[in-house]
Amino acid sequence: MGLSNSAVIVIVIVACLASVTLGAALFRQYNPAEGGLVGHDFPREQQMYMRSVRLKNMGFNYRESRTPMPRDVESAMTADDSSRY
Repeated sequence: MGLSNSAVIVIVIVACLASVTLGAALFRQYNPAEGGLVGHDFPREQQMYMRSVRLKNMGFNYRESRTPMPRDVESAMTADDSSRY
């Protein structure tokens, strides 16, 4: 018992879409449109804003996890977690 013609067409279309998507993903991975943001120096205002957002989110995460927030938040962000246990 073979597959009907419409089933074969659907399988071929899905396989083509998958191969095009995979090809586009690989092309984008190895040939990025921009040179990347490595070495990009953001303005000081943006750096300060993003730092405040990170610290605020870190505080929310600590509250949700019900663990005491460390006194020195920046060192907690960069500290090795294995030293706390």
